[in-house]
Amino acid sequence: MTTARATPPAAPAAPAAAASPLRWWALAALAAAQLTVVMEMNLVPVALPTVQRELGLGGAERALVVSVYTLAFGLLFLPAGRLSERLGRRRAFVLGLAGFGAASLLTGTADGPGTLLVLRGLQGAFGALALAPASMALVARTFPDPRERGTAIGVFTAVAGGGGGLGVLFGGLLTEHASWRWCMYGLAPLAAFAIAVALYAIPADTPAEHRTTGPLLPLRVLRDRTRAGVFLAVFTANIGTFGGFAVISYTLQEGAAWSPTGAGLAILPLTAVVVANSVFGAPFLLRTLTPKVLLSSGTALVAAGTGWLAVAASGTPYAVGVLPSVLLMGFGITWIMISANGTLAQRTELRDMATAGGMVNITTQLGGAVGVPLMLALDARTAAVTAGALIALAAVLVAVLVDAPRLRGAAH
Repeated sequence: MTTARATPPAAPAAPAAAASPLRWWALAALAAAQLTVVMEMNLVPVALPTVQRELGLGGAERALVVSVYTLAFGLLFLPAGRLSERLGRRRAFVLGLAGFGAASLLTGTADGPGTLLVLRGLQGAFGALALAPASMALVARTFPDPRERGTAIGVFTAVAGGGGGLGVLFGGLLTEHASWRWCMYGLAPLAAFAIAVALYAIPADTPAEHRTTGPLLPLRVLRDRTRAGVFLAVFTANIGTFGGFAVISYTLQEGAAWSPTGAGLAILPLTAVVVANSVFGAPFLLRTLTPKVLLSSGTALVAAGTGWLAVAASGTPYAVGVLPSVLLMGFGITWIMISANGTLAQRTELRDMATAGGMVNITTQLGGAVGVPLMLALDARTAAVTAGALIALAAVLVAVLVDAPRLRGAAH
């Protein structure tokens, strides 16, 4: 999971263009796609112990259930963006969602580790195709007015946080009272809804409108120290959150005999922190603190939350072990994301905006691809201390790298 699921940075003001009267319906489609993919990322860690028992997964295979998806999503996100230019963004969006929904239905029928891992990879690949056009270009194109675009991006942030909470909650409920397979089946109706609304509200475009050339990831995007610091913060924070959720799920379900629903509810406070911070805390934080402080402090908070899982692994009560950990991670990941999006928007040229926004999605997913196997390969206490120390080191590097002024327009 991550409620750190990346939201697109706001693009610089575009030339005035006529806004579609269906633009808010279009936002509903884009938000539903975001919700579908974010929920999937959060369903699986809660269901994973049950999946392992039912399908007989080995130690390496249980980590791959998460990592195959995140690797496919992360590595294919930029190529998927380029493909969406060739196909047309609405067509790519619909095709990605249709493939994601079909792959989710098939994943629910998996009868062995090999089939499950192949289908999880397909989910990640189609998820990348769905969100590559949705995460940046369609929002900017649908909302030419900067204020409305800011509202649209705020909705994405709330959906990312709320979707994380719904994912862990429904993951627990469905796994306990129906089957882990319904965690996958339930994604298909959401994808179908997003497709139907997109076909109604998002105007068709032609591939020629968006055709670009050049490398998928220009080196100039990475050479800027501040952007590099943003990507490092997002990557390492998601090592902690993805890996931490897997550790919490196993610690509570296997070690403390909690139900899947209980394990999902145990993670839910993180979502409450993310949503509350995004809605109520973001304006104050952006107005009073610089990106350097927000990004480095946020990474340090995630490091502390990850390290605190060593206490949870010792069999301490929930209020002493798991709860402080998820609260620290919730505050940390929110500080990172609200600063990351604005910082990239302020320091990135329009021609590189989609790539920079894509890198946030990529580093999110690759953080999960590293964090889950790292933390499940070790005993819980060693994993928490090791990952916490690595993320703390990253917090220092982020403080050194990031050099950006307080974000313009933060007060608004």
